[in-house]
Amino acid sequence: MAAIDKICVNSYYDYDELRRWAIVYYPELLFYFYDISITPKQWEENRKYYVKGSMEIAKRDYKKLGDFSCVPEAEYNLKSYYLKSVNYICTARQATEEVKYIIEAYGRTKEDWEERYEAPITNTPFSVDRKLLWICPIPFVRKYLEETCGYKTRWYHKLFWRGKKHFCL
Repeated sequence: MAAIDKICVNSYYDYDELRRWAIVYYPELLFYFYDISITPKQWEENRKYYVKGSMEIAKRDYKKLGDFSCVPEAEYNLKSYYLKSVNYICTARQATEEVKYIIEAYGRTKEDWEERYEAPITNTPFSVDRKLLWICPIPFVRKYLEETCGYKTRWYHKLFWRGKKHFCL
């Protein structure tokens, strides 16, 4: 585990919820935000930029596979592409995994890419994560603390949560 972890969110609503909670109950957290003044319009622009870039990369990568009628042929084409373009001998395992990913990414729609958009909003040290364990009731922060930081929420943590009425589901 790193000494500093990032809280990532999928929607502007989550970003705004954490920001509002921090303003009221833990203003020190605002120092660890990447940007405390993002607007919904900026969020949407960032998401559109991500979607456009991801779709372009997927198309570019798909071209590496050349014309193929089956997956093994695509793997062979990818190996040939690497050997010709950068003189790299691609392993069979890498080719299999990469072809699977490329085909999957190429098949995603714009809506699929929009759903996958995730942006880091804070960069918190260990001490702030521990404080959030004790005082923050926001569900996606709880999930971050459990999955990324390895903390388990116990019944006694809930006694000290601030803003349960307004920020807890």
